[in-house]
Amino acid sequence: MIIIGAGLAGLSAAYNLEGSTIYESATQVGGHAKSHHTDGFTFDEGIHVLHTTNEYVLDFLHGPVNAQLHQREREAWIYHYDTLTRYPYQANTFGLPVEIVKECLVDFIQNDFPQSQVNTYEDWLYYQYGKGISDRFMIPYSQKFWGVHPRELTTQWVSVRHPRPSLDEVITGALGEQKKGFGVNAKFRYPAQGGYGAIAEAIADAVGRDRIHLGMRLTRLDVKHREIEFNGGDLILPYQDLITTVPLPNLVTLIPDVPESILEAAALLRTNSILAVNLGIDRPNLTDKHWIYYPEKDYIFFRISFPMNKAPGMVPPGKSSVSAEIAYGNGQVINRETVVERVVQDLQRSGVLKEDDRIIFQDMVDIKHGYVIYDKNRAPAVLKIHGYLKKQGIFPCGRYGDWGYLWSDEAILSGRRAALALKKARASSTRGEDK
Repeated sequence: MIIIGAGLAGLSAAYNLEGSTIYESATQVGGHAKSHHTDGFTFDEGIHVLHTTNEYVLDFLHGPVNAQLHQREREAWIYHYDTLTRYPYQANTFGLPVEIVKECLVDFIQNDFPQSQVNTYEDWLYYQYGKGISDRFMIPYSQKFWGVHPRELTTQWVSVRHPRPSLDEVITGALGEQKKGFGVNAKFRYPAQGGYGAIAEAIADAVGRDRIHLGMRLTRLDVKHREIEFNGGDLILPYQDLITTVPLPNLVTLIPDVPESILEAAALLRTNSILAVNLGIDRPNLTDKHWIYYPEKDYIFFRISFPMNKAPGMVPPGKSSVSAEIAYGNGQVINRETVVERVVQDLQRSGVLKEDDRIIFQDMVDIKHGYVIYDKNRAPAVLKIHGYLKKQGIFPCGRYGDWGYLWSDEAILSGRRAALALKKARASSTRGEDK
């Protein structure tokens, strides 16, 4: 049994599928949940924290995997109108210009947007928070993050991602600073050492390293003859059933004679892309915050984070670290020759860095597939592609196999579901043969 991809979903599938083997194109496990270690600095690929109440996932990671997770109290903030306010915006407007606070508060109280008219993410924002909060923060941040206007998005992905505070909480957060945590990640878990990638490394140990083959890039998937090719023909293997975490648009192009309708469906699928600019700073204790959101267009990044505050040992002694995330694609373009200089300038403008701070480390991580865009084309296109793959004995899973906005716990569960589905399909096939 073959699994393609050693991200959290692929590793989870392998753990639940005895005798399976993973083939991964990268040189380390973890997918986008891996960590990079250079010159004493550890950086994840953007912000990664575990915030779940799922008992299976917690038992799995604390039990057989022993991922050494520690719980932290979130310190998340928003930089807006030259002011730092606590996250989430909808419950923490204190400190913003008085007229904006008044506008957000009054519009929240008087909001009468009818639920029956919620058809898009933009509608949902107005229904949930009113015009002030939506126009001042939610919609600008969404456009900056996704690269598309919220009116182009559906509401299938929002679930618990946007907490709706009570009126009392909104008023309290307008009159003064409230430290109450809101949302599912008010408390989060993070590995004691090694960065977020330590979770994937621990699962890989539980699976067995001998079952994981790195540096194996899928280059052809012959569904007619049930063969898969790696590295341009260096390795060709037969398969009966297959679990894959490869992004759906990439996967279908590797299948010879794939129906045109499947290629057309795949062409409709969109994500944003993320460029993470990672900086090491020659100064200790840069801040005590975990991350800060930047909704305004004149700051190049939509979010920055401080890896050194997530766990000990993330930076050399006496140093600090900043990771700036920049969204691109869907019409958003980055000048890569000047991007680091621009990031530093914007960090100085917003008071994160001083002009005399010395940058002693820098690199960039380019995440070509970032966050899945939930537009009107997504659901029917995914349904069509999944239906085709199922007929070929292919079980997709993970963020890019499911083509969904999956958090880490959801990716782990997705891999497990794919493994159980494969087992069930094989059992059904065996019973059919016995008859």
